[in-house]
Amino acid sequence: MIFIDPKLWQVASGTPIGNVDVGDIIQLRENLVPVDYIVVHQGLPSSMYDASCDGTWLLRKDIAENRVWDSGNSNVLESSDIQSYLNNTWINRYDTDIRNAIKQVKIPYRQNGGSGGTDRSGSNGLSCKIFLLSGREVGFTNNESSYFPNDGSKLDYFISGNTSSARQRRVANLNGSATGWWLRSPHANNTYYVWSVSPGGRYNNWDASDSYGVRPALVLPSDFRI
Repeated sequence: MIFIDPKLWQVASGTPIGNVDVGDIIQLRENLVPVDYIVVHQGLPSSMYDASCDGTWLLRKDIAENRVWDSGNSNVLESSDIQSYLNNTWINRYDTDIRNAIKQVKIPYRQNGGSGGTDRSGSNGLSCKIFLLSGREVGFTNNESSYFPNDGSKLDYFISGNTSSARQRRVANLNGSATGWWLRSPHANNTYYVWSVSPGGRYNNWDASDSYGVRPALVLPSDFRI
């Protein structure tokens, strides 16, 4: 389904966020400024996710900034600079009511990084509140590369594969220009590459020590009112 004309919602009191259509826009305040977030999924994406992930998935519409994934050039997500930054610094941008409502989730991930790592899911997922999406969640599959870890399932907003429509759903801007952005997925065949989305919505990988776009994602309870 293509969402041509998404509705814009603002945090207030009224409609439960779980009733909002996938593809619609929610505005969350960052440092008191309203910012657009896309509703990219409602509910659990698959059995790979435990109950903590049941809610409304939001992804920042535009890239927030360019940032290094890990300054030590290691693709181990759980000890990465980006994961620490999102959950200890970035989260404080939100108003208190949003910050308190964001769910503590356990997201599928590749423990101990790419080469030699282990895919974890369900109750063994990585506990966090703010996170990057995975390659699987944005629609990349083994048809694109066999080195995508099995660290999630496609979210309803995205389209599987590498068609023009699929790529367009992944395009994001930084200061008005399409820019590449990080995923949380390490390249499964080495210890330093991390998968990413190119400016045109294709798959790519960069050294973890490179600086590229960050699009934070989070999950709110479905009964949170907007």
